[in-house]
Parts: sequence; structure tokens; C-alpha cells
Amino acid sequence: MGIQLIERKGSFDAGHRIMNEKTKCFSIHGHTYLYDLIFEFGAMEQIGYAIDFKEIKRVGVQWIEDTLDHGVILNPKDVELIKAADATKSRRWLMSLNGEGEYCNPSVENVAKELFLAIDALFLEYQDLRLHSIKLHETPNCATTCFRSSISNEERDNWSRFRLEQLKSYAAEKGIMNYDDRK
Repeated sequence: MGIQLIERKGSFDAGHRIMNEKTKCFSIHGHTYLYDLIFEFGAMEQIGYAIDFKEIKRVGVQWIEDTLDHGVILNPKDVELIKAADATKSRRWLMSLNGEGEYCNPSVENVAKELFLAIDALFLEYQDLRLHSIKLHETPNCATTCFRSSISNEERDNWSRFRLEQLKSYAAEKGIMNYDDRK
């Protein structure tokens, strides 16, 4: 059987700013990010699909809601905003593509890479299912598509050292649900 793709769409709201940007994106602002999680598979379960869309929602979409939605996505060097988020007990995500605590702006391109790595890690244990790409819209007119090949080995290693165990733990807590009542 050949490769087939399935897609789950969603959205989250988050604030950010781009440090050292000369124009308006240096100011604190927010977006309603729209995303398409696109998975590939080569074989289906007897019930008729590789994974139930509800399972993608239960694990991947829920992680996005728990972690990024109504939070701020920050450069680890953005000390003032990190302190403000902590003082107000706000949800925050620090970028980690360049390593823990290293300069990395939350541009849509970098956020898409981190989102790809996170979703990919959450679905590691699913048989014959692999994240193909993520399309992330920052505005209705501006988007990026991230593929596995978009992420350098160095970025993957940096992110994994800081985030992988956290994601594996989240996935283990969720477990894998079987939707076929014959099993």
C-alpha cells in the first residue's frame, strides 16, 4: 500500500514578540495561530483508518491547548516578559531550538519547528503513523509549512535535550486509545 495523508486542523491564541526586530513585531502582540497537522501512513487498521481523528485531538491537539493556548511564546533571552509571565502566573513556552536558555525568537518559522518536534514526539509510539508536516498560519495571509527536513540536526538535538522527556511523559500519561470495540 502507498503512503496516504490525513490532516487535523486547529487553532490556538498566543502572544509573542520578536526581539531585536526593528519594526512593529518587536512590540508585544498576539495571534490566532491556525495549524494543519498532517500525518502520513502506509497501512490502516481493519476498522478503516490508521488513527482515529479523535485520537489526534485527544493527544496532539490537547497538548497544544494545555501548553500554548492563551500563553506567551518567548525568546529565552526576553527576561522582562518571562518575569511578567511568571509574576502573573501566565502560561509560557520558551523557545529551545538553539538549546535551553539560548537566543531563539518565536517567529512563525521557529514556532512551527518546535510544534513539529512536539507533535512528532507525542506520536512516536503509534505504529505506521508519522508526522509529515505542519502548516502554521500566523495571520490569515502569512504561513509557513514545516517538514522533518526543515529542522536541522542541531536544532533537533538541542530541542530534544530540553523537551523530549517532557513530551514522552505527556504521551505516556495519555496512553494510546484503541477505538475498535472488537479489540
